[in-house]
Amino acid sequence: MTIRLALGILLIIATGLAQANAAAGNAAAEQKIRAALTNWVEAANQGDAKGMLAVWAPDLVGWPADGPDDTYDREAAYAKGPAQPVTTTYALQVNEVIVDGALAVVRDTWTQTTKADAGPDKVAIFRSYEVWRRQPDGNWKISCWLDGPMKPVKN
Repeated sequence: MTIRLALGILLIIATGLAQANAAAGNAAAEQKIRAALTNWVEAANQGDAKGMLAVWAPDLVGWPADGPDDTYDREAAYAKGPAQPVTTTYALQVNEVIVDGALAVVRDTWTQTTKADAGPDKVAIFRSYEVWRRQPDGNWKISCWLDGPMKPVKN
């Protein structure tokens, strides 16, 4: 076997191993992101603002369909405030998670239910995109998010 052929075979094997390692790393990241979203929903539905804070990156920028832009500082200030009664709960369907190295994009659909004082609860659905970034400590956090418009669900 010539040296060129041997080097070529080694290069093919190394490339295959690198691709397998990257795929395994991306799959593990997807599991962490899905778990973080599940934890956020649980924290939000329990009124745990500090638990909700765990998903946000320090450089967070969020664009809701209505209202002011969101930032980490805004979320942290909310978490430091007095506990608020839970009037709105969430359900989540993760539609897609794409991970490539240290970045991920999540496409999901949220169902938001707000308790009404009188009459039926207000239920709405909105779609969202999130950009997740692997942090220096290895955790995955949302750096940017964008929500689509609320679509009321007819009761």
